[in-house]
Amino acid sequence: MISKKYVILTISLCGILGIAGVGFWLAMSDIATDDIVNEQQKIDLSTKTGLLETIKNTGEQEDYENFAKYLKTVYQKQWDKEEDFTKAESEIYMKVTEKYFDKGEVNKALEISDMVYKEVPQGWRFRYLRIRCLEKLGREAFEQGNLEKAEEYAMTILHMMYRSEGANLLADIYIQKIEANLASNDKASALNNLNYIWDYEVSQDRRDKLTEFKEQISK
Repeated sequence: MISKKYVILTISLCGILGIAGVGFWLAMSDIATDDIVNEQQKIDLSTKTGLLETIKNTGEQEDYENFAKYLKTVYQKQWDKEEDFTKAESEIYMKVTEKYFDKGEVNKALEISDMVYKEVPQGWRFRYLRIRCLEKLGREAFEQGNLEKAEEYAMTILHMMYRSEGANLLADIYIQKIEANLASNDKASALNNLNYIWDYEVSQDRRDKLTEFKEQISK
């Protein structure tokens, strides 16, 4: 028969070995983490080579917050027109576009483009992606009859810069508003809405429709 003393000794020994094993695993984990930190610290971000490597790494790892931060540094140093940096930014832009926007994950694409635009508003690639996302979401809201939300998306685009995507979306919203005004014989509201949208540069078919409204209201 195995004595209680032997059982207790065996259990204690197993516990010690288990604790030692956990300690060893944590120590190795810390070493691995330190290696990563040390590797990052070895990159000299004041050099083109170091900054380019960091841009590529953060983009590939989908660390878009840091990608945006380091891309801002590229633009501040006026290196953004250099071929290697242009290629790196373009590749990450295409990755986000194809992985998220093209597959219908527009909100995710907008989230990423927002991050980059916030840091680098002068960078046309992610600015354009942000515009495409806003237009897509605005069109969806418009089709659902949510004109207020659709207008919010259109104005966000136009506050960034003049783009036909924003102006034409806004025109469609106001065309629908004017149609509703005229249907209820409210010419005053129709005229107010027409005056609001009139000076925007919009596509010819929309301009023709607005001109038609103007003639109708003036009668």
